[in-house]
Amino acid sequence: MKEKDKQLIYVVTEEEYEEGLAKGWTDDDMLKPGTYRVGRSRFRAKPGETNLINCRIKVSLYIDGDIMAYFRMRAEQPNAAPFQTQINNELRKIMENGSGDVATAKDDISNNEKFLKALKRKLNTV
Repeated sequence: MKEKDKQLIYVVTEEEYEEGLAKGWTDDDMLKPGTYRVGRSRFRAKPGETNLINCRIKVSLYIDGDIMAYFRMRAEQPNAAPFQTQINNELRKIMENGSGDVATAKDDISNNEKFLKALKRKLNTV
């Protein structure tokens, strides 16, 4: 599409202008009668124009009912963030802390004395 094709013509008639004044609008609230060229806006950003941390992406996924109930219950508390924000924050913690790593999970298990004692008791019975 050529640049000139992106231009739109917007016409404000005297009647529309007078109608706006009758509603209590001021000159600052509306355009004066005349013809105006306006550019169409882009609704999609070009690659590299945005930082992904500032973007929200709509996805459709299945989440266990008890997990949704938990986050909705938390969101009902006074001054709580909406449940989607809370889920997003929890996922960000996992992403930034790397606690989703297998190596991290292995370290957590191998340093958990309660787990190790229970494992020892189980192995002794075998």
